Amino acid sequence: MTASEKQLPLSGIKVFELGIAIASPFCGKLMAHFGADVIKIESRTSPDVVRLLGSAWLKDREDLAPIASDTSPYVSEMNASKRSVGLELKTEQGKAAAMQILAECDVFLANFGARALADLGFDYASVKAVNPDIVYVQLPGFGSDPNMPYYPFVAWGPNQAPLVGMDDFTGHSDDPPAGIATVAPPDYMSALHAAIATLTGLEQRDLTGEGVHVDISQFETTLALLGPFVMDYDLTGTIPSRMGNRSMWGAPQGVYPCFGIENWIAISATDDEDWDALRGLAGNAIDDVFDDATRRIEQQDLLDEQIASWTIKYQVDDLVDRLQTLGVAAHAVSSNEDLLHDTHVMSRGWYQVAASKRLGRDVFSNCLVRLDQTPGRWTHAGPSMGQHTREVLQSYAGLSDAQIDELIDVEAAFESIAPDMVTTRPWDDWIHIFIPGVDDARDL
Repeated sequence: MTASEKQLPLSGIKVFELGIAIASPFCGKLMAHFGADVIKIESRTSPDVVRLLGSAWLKDREDLAPIASDTSPYVSEMNASKRSVGLELKTEQGKAAAMQILAECDVFLANFGARALADLGFDYASVKAVNPDIVYVQLPGFGSDPNMPYYPFVAWGPNQAPLVGMDDFTGHSDDPPAGIATVAPPDYMSALHAAIATLTGLEQRDLTGEGVHVDISQFETTLALLGPFVMDYDLTGTIPSRMGNRSMWGAPQGVYPCFGIENWIAISATDDEDWDALRGLAGNAIDDVFDDATRRIEQQDLLDEQIASWTIKYQVDDLVDRLQTLGVAAHAVSSNEDLLHDTHVMSRGWYQVAASKRLGRDVFSNCLVRLDQTPGRWTHAGPSMGQHTREVLQSYAGLSDAQIDELIDVEAAFESIAPDMVTTRPWDDWIHIFIPGVDDARDL
């Protein structure tokens, strides 16, 4: 361990992760960034969904089919700096080896369903019997209390949003709920709650000398986003409706077309000062009747039509510059390609590149938490599936090579498939365009 690693806030903390998709994997990634040794337990019979995705560019590469599970961009996005251990927990031998690892860990982190954890024998009581000091953090969809009404239900990030009412807020007033299934904010919300809860649990353990069971309901972490609206209904009976891109506090606020194909500008000018600036720039393109703030609220459809007829004549960047110069909140509606070249995003070091056993190097997003004295580090990109099985079983469980070979022979454990097979992503030769300074990163 280097001197800089010793200074990281979570150096020495050992995390046992049973994570799938986003919720607990994202929490584990944050912990790994700040020095924790995060051991991700993986299964071939029930693989993490990110292992099933693969990469589109492999579809015509039959020679690379054996390693497709290591190539999804989500592998690095959710698992950078972790170690991957292949264990089949439904086998007695695999479960026993996992418990040996757990006995040496500080944190148990899982977003498996509560019933699934109990069926596997990794419920809190079972884990505590092996490690009484464990900080046990689970974040199933609806908590771990079997007496709760939703306990039997399984959950997935996109179905949490409509369940708590988030989707009912999303969309235009005349349309059905739009939904936000492509991003799944509930996963990220529960992951951030889990990160705070884990640190709190570790603090409690340090103060009391005892472990703790942290039970997080993803349903509740998502519902918490809508707390003010729930309370508003409780106090006044108000039921907010969908309003597209508009605001309940003023107008105009919306997204308007600019010259060209799929070029849009977002504008918010909801107070009199901003309106006057916008009105001065637009001139006669907008009726002077809208100088009355009440009329702007009452006739938003007509106001938006006039603004759209004006914005469509401009190049989006030109109009953004004109409005921002006047102090009006405005920005181009960014596409993924726009963000790839955004100077602020690049300057903040959002895109990270690190060594990958399978891909040579890989890209993933940086940690958003910046500590000036202990900034964290990325040791490697996402691991190959089972890449660290042998070294972890040796160092954590104390198993010999012969014992590990026996586990592999009975299919209770596995190592990386074709460990010497290495390929590169299609963008490897031009990665320096959006991550300056990594032209020679092949030697990472």
